[in-house]
Amino acid sequence: MEFTPDFIAKLKKQDHNAFNEFYLKTIDMFFRYINANYRLPAQDAEDIIWDFYVKRRDAIKNHDDKQSFTWYFRTIFKNTIKDHFKKNTDTPFTELESTYDERAKFEDTLIDGNDLTEFLEHDYKFDQIQKAMKELDDTDKDIVYRKFIEEKSYEEISFLLWISQDTVRQRLSRAIKRLKELLK
Repeated sequence: MEFTPDFIAKLKKQDHNAFNEFYLKTIDMFFRYINANYRLPAQDAEDIIWDFYVKRRDAIKNHDDKQSFTWYFRTIFKNTIKDHFKKNTDTPFTELESTYDERAKFEDTLIDGNDLTEFLEHDYKFDQIQKAMKELDDTDKDIVYRKFIEEKSYEEISFLLWISQDTVRQRLSRAIKRLKELLK
């Protein structure tokens, strides 16, 4: 998601139309992010997002034009989430946990092109795939869906899920390996 310098300038001037456009372009992304990464009731998610928009509206005045605007507002959003958990100590701060060994070497977790082609060309039944997909964690399901159903690039998936492209590649590779094991 890119924002032009003119649009950012309008936001800095507190232009209501620019704020509404920003809201409409980002609201779904923020809800998806919270739903994919935290187990929160809908009301808590709405509170976080509302707090973010209020903070963003005030903080935009301090944005340095040399800095990426997208990363600037993402940082504000992540800090808003942290603030929510600090204020609400009865809500556990639990990101969805990966079932993978995070210490594994990146190269060792990737499948090669031949394995991927073989996997994709195999004639699995839909119910087999559906059952196997249920065994993946939510983030991996999301990555597989976005890559193979929505046909998004690693860069697009990275942006949508707020994780690095290397992490997207690694998680996709691990998910495919896991699906191959489950579909045997």
